[in-house]
Amino acid sequence: NLYVVDESKTYKYSFDSSSWETINAASEGVAVFPYLNYNISFIRNKKWHILNEYSLSMFDFTSNTWEEIKRFQNSDLHATIGVYVNETLYVFSDIIRDEIFKYDFENNELLPYSTFEKKPNYGQLVKSIYKIGESYYFTKLSDYNSISIYKWNNNFKTLEYINEYETEYIAQDSGFAYKDNIIFDLGGENSVDENGEITSFKLTDKFYYYNVTNNEFHEVKNSFCQGRFASLPIKHDDSFFLLGGYTILNNQRKEVQVMDQLSFKKTIEIINP
Repeated sequence: NLYVVDESKTYKYSFDSSSWETINAASEGVAVFPYLNYNISFIRNKKWHILNEYSLSMFDFTSNTWEEIKRFQNSDLHATIGVYVNETLYVFSDIIRDEIFKYDFENNELLPYSTFEKKPNYGQLVKSIYKIGESYYFTKLSDYNSISIYKWNNNFKTLEYINEYETEYIAQDSGFAYKDNIIFDLGGENSVDENGEITSFKLTDKFYYYNVTNNEFHEVKNSFCQGRFASLPIKHDDSFFLLGGYTILNNQRKEVQVMDQLSFKKTIEIINP
């Protein structure tokens, strides 16, 4: 089953019956907007946890109820990023701060763990951390049209800059890990004025991939679905999906309320000819 939360409700999706069910109608404050992006989601002690800049909440799958474990005060962890590994939660945000934290579950507090060189961050892919082999990679926008790859090293104390890809497309959408590749959708095309502000925007359905072995970026030569951004990437068994997000019609943002399955067969053939 798939569990998803928005601004007020929690849902369960059954892949067997292809059906949705609302299982909690009192989920306000659990996740921050965009609800599928700037929240760290992980399972600990068989319970679902969500951490963001404001709070840590826990979901009980038996009673279908949320409990707020901790409310943070002035954390400055905007666009929170993190990973739960070996019963340890590592958290950071390079929007404002240059610190990596470990979460102390016994005392429910964030403890300083390390620092890193903070570089410009224009946003990141939904679910921007990818595990490939035994390594973890972090992706972020380093400009309106550039995506950078970092490797988390030294027991999650350092972020090593690996490579950057510049494109005519804005790099804000979703990504998947597949074998030794990070496959990602770069959102759409944008126009900017003399002050660097976006004046118009249209979405594309193009995907790209980064191979961690040869340190190369390539464009996937086929398209998949309606262009969108801020969608939740989902991998179930050997299938890939995009849930929700937004599309652009007449230069206006429109919410997408469907889950589409992506066929990566051609992608796989391109990556592994």
